[in-house]
Amino acid sequence: MKIFISTDMEGLPGINSWHQVEEKDPRYLGKYMAETLTWIVDGIKSSDLNPKIEQILICDSHSKGENLSYDFTEKDDRIYLISGGLRDYYMMTGLDASFSTVFFVGYHAGVGSMKGTMDHTYSTDVYEIKINGKHMSESTINAAFAGNYDVPVSMIIGDHALVEELKVEMPQSVLIETKHGLSKFAAVMKPKNLLKREIIEGTKEALLRTFKMSVKPYKIIPPYKVEISFKSTAMADEAVLIPGVKRISGTTVTFKTDFYDELIQTLLAVVYAGEIGEGMGK
Repeated sequence: MKIFISTDMEGLPGINSWHQVEEKDPRYLGKYMAETLTWIVDGIKSSDLNPKIEQILICDSHSKGENLSYDFTEKDDRIYLISGGLRDYYMMTGLDASFSTVFFVGYHAGVGSMKGTMDHTYSTDVYEIKINGKHMSESTINAAFAGNYDVPVSMIIGDHALVEELKVEMPQSVLIETKHGLSKFAAVMKPKNLLKREIIEGTKEALLRTFKMSVKPYKIIPPYKVEISFKSTAMADEAVLIPGVKRISGTTVTFKTDFYDELIQTLLAVVYAGEIGEGMGK
């Protein structure tokens, strides 16, 4: 068995504001990523399936991917770490059909979620992303990328609003809540020792569900029509310079593809281009 772990920060315990996830800020709390991942490694080691685990690939996927120290690999000789950016497929770099399962760690509610802690989808400048008319979050977009390789997402750790969204979308996955949002930038944090126990036991349960093949891959049927709505017309101005991307309103662009890997790459290019467009007026 091979485990792929994609990490973010906004859904981690102890996090409620942007300055806490900006590595250049003295109030940065990257330590909570390492701590949460340590509990997962503890869960793997205490699982009956531990001898079957060949590799644990951690894809550091928040911002520039420089949040987890290389020293973390000392915790287990099976741990490999992907760091840095830019890179293909961003939060899912390194995943292929050889993996048995995916864990999402520190993931957060999608843009527009009621009381979703720091809710957004890839960028704070994105207003909405739809695939085939369906409102999407980072979790569902990335889960569908895994599903494209027939790999299931068996555990997701994030805020209450995300867990509520995924109870319907991904009911077979182990869903672990880190905090309950009071507003975008305020939350009730779960006690650390309680969350530690839940993550250790949740990891063991996720591995068991994977082994029993009781978690099905999350899939979206092609062809794919993607709509990305920005908060600024300047962002759409820049995004439509990408071949194949069309504008359907002042702030919304669209593109079509039959291939999900191409979908992810184009989506990321559109979001990156949009951010450049917004920055040109500053």
